[in-house]
Amino acid sequence: MNMEFLPPYYVITVVAILGLIIGSFLDVIVCRYHTGKSINGRSHCMSCGHTLSWYELFPFASYVILRGKCKHCGGHIPVRLLFMELLTASLFVYAYLHVGLTLLLPFSFALLAYLIVIAVYDMRHMVIPNEFVIGLFAFAAVYLGYEVYVTSSWMTLLPHIAGAVASSLFYGSLWVISKGRWIGLGDAKLAFPLCMMLTLPEAFSFVVFSFWIGAFISVVILGVQKVLQSGKHHLRILSAPLTMKSEVPFAPFMILAFVIVFFQHHNVLSLMSSFF
Repeated sequence: MNMEFLPPYYVITVVAILGLIIGSFLDVIVCRYHTGKSINGRSHCMSCGHTLSWYELFPFASYVILRGKCKHCGGHIPVRLLFMELLTASLFVYAYLHVGLTLLLPFSFALLAYLIVIAVYDMRHMVIPNEFVIGLFAFAAVYLGYEVYVTSSWMTLLPHIAGAVASSLFYGSLWVISKGRWIGLGDAKLAFPLCMMLTLPEAFSFVVFSFWIGAFISVVILGVQKVLQSGKHHLRILSAPLTMKSEVPFAPFMILAFVIVFFQHHNVLSLMSSFF
């Protein structure tokens, strides 16, 4: 089937459904990685252990039909699952709208899925496994190979390498100066392969956006928890309620900043000049 001649809304629907399906599998990876459980094992209720039937595994639809509860014991299905599915579907549509039906589209889908796993894993476990960072280097190598192929010049790699080195050194210096209180070593490691896929100016925008996004989201979460009486309600995606003294996972902010810069090529200096 040649999707180039299909109506845009049809393609978007297919992409969204694909995102829902993959998002459901990503949640399995996040929950089972480094736990000794097989990623290929059958899905089951986290409360009663009942193995889920095929009709209970439809992404999004099953959650809505079952009203977020297990059919057998009535236990709550983590809202995290719905979040993962909707997030993946939204980002896949976002990638399609910015990349189109090009060679970069399947790469973008795979990259986004991988980044979602890293972000949510960091939110749940407050750590970025070295294996995840190493895997991201593979994505960076593929992308740089594509850049060299398109430009027919190895010189195109220089701004990418410069951006990766500069951003990683910046985050690394924050880790050293603060002795790990401001930022984790894993974040400094993560910056290198991420910025290999950005040029030096884009890497600068990536760093600035990561802190802007982190500050904005943290303030919003604190505000919401204040309204809901902090301590009684909290976002289930996080391992604990957020407070002013909380250790906040920074990888999600970095990844969101990367997605914005990678797909939309925003320049923070141009953005600031438009306001001043």
